[in-house]
Amino acid sequence: MMNLLSKVHYRRHYQAVALLVLAIAGMGSPLQAGPGHSGDEGHSHDTPAATSVQSPRVIATSEAFQLVGILKSGRLTLYLDRESDNSPVVDAAITVTTGDKTLVAERQADGTFIVPSDDVAKPGENDLQFEIKAGDQFDLLGGVLAVPATAQNTPIVSAGFMSLLHGRSSMAALGAGALVAALFVGAILGGLFAKRLPAIAVLLATSLVVTLGTDARAGPGHSGDEGHSHGAEAQAGASDLPRRLPDGSVFLPKPTQRLLEIRTRYVQPSSARRTVRLSGRVVSNPNGSAIVQSTVDGRIAPVNGRFPQIGQAVKAGEVLAYVQPVLAAIDRSDVEQAAGNLDQQIALAQNKLDQFRKFASTFPAERIRTAEIELENLKQRRSSLNVRQSGREALVAPIDGVIMSSQAQIGQVVSSKDVLFNLIQPNALWVEALAYDNLDIGALGAAQAKAQDHASANLKLIGANPALAQHATVLRFDVESNAPIFRLGRNVSVLVEVGEAVTGIVLPRSAVVQAPNGQYVVFRHAEPERFEPKPVKFVEIDASRAMLTAGVEPGEKIAVEAATLINQIR
Repeated sequence: MMNLLSKVHYRRHYQAVALLVLAIAGMGSPLQAGPGHSGDEGHSHDTPAATSVQSPRVIATSEAFQLVGILKSGRLTLYLDRESDNSPVVDAAITVTTGDKTLVAERQADGTFIVPSDDVAKPGENDLQFEIKAGDQFDLLGGVLAVPATAQNTPIVSAGFMSLLHGRSSMAALGAGALVAALFVGAILGGLFAKRLPAIAVLLATSLVVTLGTDARAGPGHSGDEGHSHGAEAQAGASDLPRRLPDGSVFLPKPTQRLLEIRTRYVQPSSARRTVRLSGRVVSNPNGSAIVQSTVDGRIAPVNGRFPQIGQAVKAGEVLAYVQPVLAAIDRSDVEQAAGNLDQQIALAQNKLDQFRKFASTFPAERIRTAEIELENLKQRRSSLNVRQSGREALVAPIDGVIMSSQAQIGQVVSSKDVLFNLIQPNALWVEALAYDNLDIGALGAAQAKAQDHASANLKLIGANPALAQHATVLRFDVESNAPIFRLGRNVSVLVEVGEAVTGIVLPRSAVVQAPNGQYVVFRHAEPERFEPKPVKFVEIDASRAMLTAGVEPGEKIAVEAATLINQIR
């Protein structure tokens, strides 16, 4: 029995020593936290924060050009725009000089220019000079391309006692010494506290681990700083994407500006008059339209087997159709009777004239001339009657114009009241507008008609109807000949200038947008790739223009096209 108890005690001694050895060995090797574990008070960072680094850039500007170079994918892409309006310059020749090297930028189909990055993009600051020739313009620009060195990730090391040691050799020596000390202490404790040796060994191992510490490395996304430090992987940098900056301005890369077709303008004061909007409709000009009717009842027939089609241009005097007279039985009897009477009268007049000529010496010349006139008149009446009996009437175009409508069909019987063709001159149109407000007709200024598709035409006031129509004054305007063609009957908006002229900064109405905070702003082109919102006050001049009364100074460069798209960037 005593031998059995002794074996049990020895077995416990061996287990205690083995536990101490494992504890010391754990201190000798570094520990690395796996994904999903952290000592930052419950802040978990299993997924590393996404990094977004802005590509290196070189920016150069002058009074004529803006140049932005973006280093990406092993090449330097150059974007060249005009300083005045931000329009792309695609037909230029660009030479890049860095140090003793000179390179010619290769023109691309999308309007950019490419330079290989091996010769112009070394780590550090690269001084670049750009020689630009666009048409008859020549300019020399300079800029610095800063290329950062490759970043190195430094692991986070715990600040325990083991961090004071340097190198694996020191850690191995310390581990060996600790192992000898642990065996010695274990032998002493084994004799004194044999029964409690396992528990004491566990306490000793835990104490040594806590006291000496370990060389622990945090895995990706983990640290022990209460969640406020996440290494280089979590540092958020700038990006090449459009974004709203902390100061409220908008970073808009040149590639995006090309896609959105951003255009700018240096604003200057100008004079303008307030306008009113009237509802109008395009009507025909009575001096530029015509109708074609038949003078007789009959059956209409085409010319060369075809009637003129809608939209076909015709000349004045051109035959459009023929009308074959068709007479009823009673009308035919009357015509035949009239024809017989005319034939009898012609015969008597002819006989009378022959007698006068036979005895010319007896009858005076005036009487002979009178008989000739009477005979000629009777023959013309008979000729007209013949046409009505068996002839046809030609329908001719009275003006040069375009066929607007046609009511003619083969075999159709028409009367003298039927309108067969409508002709119009496309460049001779009027606009009829209704003014419900009391306007001083004599003080009206320039007028303009606008359609829903943004087509516009300049108008000239013809006059106003002194009588009201539908409680409104009817104004008629002549559409100038150099305007785009408006279709007859189309509804348009008529903008008429009224009041006195005022001076201010006039911009397109679309350049003034409403910011998220409710203020109306315009975007100043502060830098080639940055737009700054400026709160403004304005009054609307018309549907397409606004006059700024505060917020913008003369000479500032303002975005006048696609400002709404800039305002949507967050």
